[in-house]
Amino acid sequence: MKVVNLKQAILQAWKERWSDYQWAINMKKFFPKGATWDILNLADALLEQAMIGPSPNPLILSYLKYAISSQMVSYSSVLTAISKFDDFSRDLCIQALLDIMDMFCDRLSCHGKAEECIGLCRFPSTGVDTMPYWNLLPPKRPIKEVLTDIFAKVLEKGWVDSRSIHIFDTLLHMGGVYWFCNNLIKELLKETRKEHTLRAVELLYSIFCLDMPQVTLVLLGHILPGLLTDSSKWHSLMDPPGTALAKLAVWCALSSYSSHKGQASARQKKRHREDIEDYISLFPLDDTQPSKLMRLLSSNEDDTNVLSSPTDRSMSSSLSASQLHTVNMRDPLNRVLANLFLLISSILGSRTAGPHTQFVQWFMEECVDCLEQGSRGSILQFMPFTTVSELVKVSAMSSPRVVLAITDLSLPQGRQVAAKAIAAL
Repeated sequence: MKVVNLKQAILQAWKERWSDYQWAINMKKFFPKGATWDILNLADALLEQAMIGPSPNPLILSYLKYAISSQMVSYSSVLTAISKFDDFSRDLCIQALLDIMDMFCDRLSCHGKAEECIGLCRFPSTGVDTMPYWNLLPPKRPIKEVLTDIFAKVLEKGWVDSRSIHIFDTLLHMGGVYWFCNNLIKELLKETRKEHTLRAVELLYSIFCLDMPQVTLVLLGHILPGLLTDSSKWHSLMDPPGTALAKLAVWCALSSYSSHKGQASARQKKRHREDIEDYISLFPLDDTQPSKLMRLLSSNEDDTNVLSSPTDRSMSSSLSASQLHTVNMRDPLNRVLANLFLLISSILGSRTAGPHTQFVQWFMEECVDCLEQGSRGSILQFMPFTTVSELVKVSAMSSPRVVLAITDLSLPQGRQVAAKAIAAL
């Protein structure tokens, strides 16, 4: 390959459909070793070629993402290149640029080389005026402080205006889904005024609609299990914030599942790196291999810092209606729901009582209330049949009405479990 300049090399790679790895090898092979990629303006050249059309070129963007993750280019050079883009009528290009920034915005600092620090310092003054809504953020303030302040303001007002929702959206892009959701849940759990916690549920639900599918995966797959299995955090689940969190979690689960068609959201598809562990490795498909969650639940019962599980509980004993309906468990949302209800079943059957057990009861009560109000999509199909016998021991849920609501009567196993539970009342 005869290379004349950087632009020609990028176009040649695109025409021959090189993978990002092949592209990186050839770029290093055909360009001088003495010059850095920042001096050659690699980030700028890649973005220029990727943003020529009405929508971004995915292959050339993959080259840039590889260059970022492999540290071929500095963050400051990428930020400088992004700040030059000013055609905000091309929504897909804007989304691609935000996704690129989402890869490294939480790792930005000024502890590197002098030229990179200068580039980072210059970016706010050059980029804020061109990136949509960024001028709404207060200058020189940590984004966590901005998030907590704006949430406190909308909580006092009781509603979210357009300016606030734009700030929330910008913070979501900058901090990532996990950071965004986790910090807002912390704010909810700090609230002790009952009327404010109920208001916060409605506000957070509307804010989470910015990316409900991803927020639901984080909330149900990471935040709730973390709160329920760590005894040092159980105090935060007491009423009223615990009741509010249970309600919010059910609303998010039902919203995502009712609109769920087994396809990832557009942002989920585009997001190159997420602050979420791989769901298949966290909750393995081979039921003979205990997941990280099950190992946690099966820990030494003498350890009061973690939850322990009865010895007769295992993945094989957690048969649920979803498995009999052959629901696709390779899907992240289905997998997270199945494991959350497995955790709930283990808590209900555990000898350890506390605010976490009360939280589980509130969660199940909200599931039943929403189901009776005609919510679309039953997440209760992921609940193990063995959970029914544990739930009827709870006074608030020991009624035939609840038993019939939480069991799948279309299945022989469901009818059998319901009959036994009602007979035991």
